Amino acid sequence: MLIIGERINSTRPKIQEAIKERNTAHVVKEAIKQLAAGAKYIDVNCAVTTGDELQDMDWVISVIQSEVPEVSICIDSPNYLSLERGLKAYKSKGSLFINSITAEDSRINNVLPLAIKYKTKLVALTMDDSGMPDTAAGRFDIAGRIFDKVKREGFNTNDLYIDALIRPISTEPAQAREFLKSLKMIKSLGNVNTICGLSNVSFGLPDRGLVNSIFLAMAMAEGLDAAIIDPTEKHIASSLAASDALLGDDEYCGRYITAFREGRLI
Repeated sequence: MLIIGERINSTRPKIQEAIKERNTAHVVKEAIKQLAAGAKYIDVNCAVTTGDELQDMDWVISVIQSEVPEVSICIDSPNYLSLERGLKAYKSKGSLFINSITAEDSRINNVLPLAIKYKTKLVALTMDDSGMPDTAAGRFDIAGRIFDKVKREGFNTNDLYIDALIRPISTEPAQAREFLKSLKMIKSLGNVNTICGLSNVSFGLPDRGLVNSIFLAMAMAEGLDAAIIDPTEKHIASSLAASDALLGDDEYCGRYITAFREGRLI
């Protein structure tokens, strides 16, 4: 399971404040904490700030890589100019994700060339100009169109991660089931990966960590390849470690035992 740490997101008040005040220590601490908890990539989202998103993106990526020289980063923005600014700022020896494209013409046509030029991995959301579908079949249809498009343009689909966009079960109770159904359907396209921005499933519910952690285990059992999560949250860390062990992806349960000894489990 590939983990992308979600905490450096300007929708979080403390991160927004740190970006505004150019608080290097706080931003770097958040990155290091997530890497220590098992994240392979650090998601950076500066879309909700009081300043200039492009300058903020440049600054955040620069300060993280100055302290963690081999860090891998997931550049996250709905603004392709901000994505491009982040790609140009990245000088480290790790690797990159772009988050994200959709099937909307304006989005895919602006962002896909960046992924090809900079040789990044790429998150694709199952959205088009009509919005987000309710059903697994609708998600699969959009995923297929995106898959075909990126393949035609020469992008390596092994680096494509399709997010079928889980929606809150508090308002749409069938959505977790539809999302899980879509995972295997999407994998049938061929050499492609699945990813999930997990926390939306529990929006509006109490004890969200519990719901998120159970849903993560269910999705992993259905073949989910990657997740954008908070790896420092103990419910999530526990579910991830136990699920990896149960699915045979943690040889002799080594990572599970290490997580227990380090106090990262519930």
